[in-house]
Amino acid sequence: MFFFIEDFQNSVNINRRKRARRFTLRVCQVTGNISLTIPLRSSISAAKKFLKDNQNWVNEQLNQVIPKAYMSIGTRVPVEGIEREICLKKHHQEGHSLEERKLLLDCTESEVGVMTKEFLFGHAVDVLVPIIKQNAEHVIKKIKAVRFKDTKSRWGSCSSEGSLMINWRLIMAPPSVYRYVVVHEVSHLEYMNHGAEFWKLVKTLHPSYLEDRAWLRNHGRKLKSFVFETFNYS
Repeated sequence: MFFFIEDFQNSVNINRRKRARRFTLRVCQVTGNISLTIPLRSSISAAKKFLKDNQNWVNEQLNQVIPKAYMSIGTRVPVEGIEREICLKKHHQEGHSLEERKLLLDCTESEVGVMTKEFLFGHAVDVLVPIIKQNAEHVIKKIKAVRFKDTKSRWGSCSSEGSLMINWRLIMAPPSVYRYVVVHEVSHLEYMNHGAEFWKLVKTLHPSYLEDRAWLRNHGRKLKSFVFETFNYS
């Protein structure tokens, strides 16, 4: 059962759980959503008191949330680690194209968000699939399938059957960073764990993995702050 407390700084989602033994407070640093899990028999008044006692901590977490960036003409969006200004192509030009500091879209102003996402997704496929295949040559197990998704918490995954999932938003990161994620997931084809042999293989295929992993930890939230749906001003 869900409750919402509107008089707290943001709306708070209070979720009762039968297995919960204590209050657990979380702030999503991508969305800014606040959630509080409480034991089944705990009262809402006790939940409100817990929130009030921890309000300073919540506010500190909210201050770290990166504001959402909606797509429009003139918005600067990173592509392979370089910020590019979104511009519309002239009528006699067809197709999207990437310049040194610009992303040129063949669309109308109202389509900028959708078309930016379309370009990034397609560019991710074009750039990352060859890297996946290249690194897969170094492992015994073969890839069953490759999928590109926009997941909230993961940059990539590898199933025991050999299916890889890569978050297409990685194409916004510097090349060394998205290569690290590809190598990480391909290495799971050989080792379905994070043991010493796994990291040895990752280091062999991508020596700078520690720096790139740190970059993703420090800057990954910004890549997820970009919104490609049309913003509703009403």
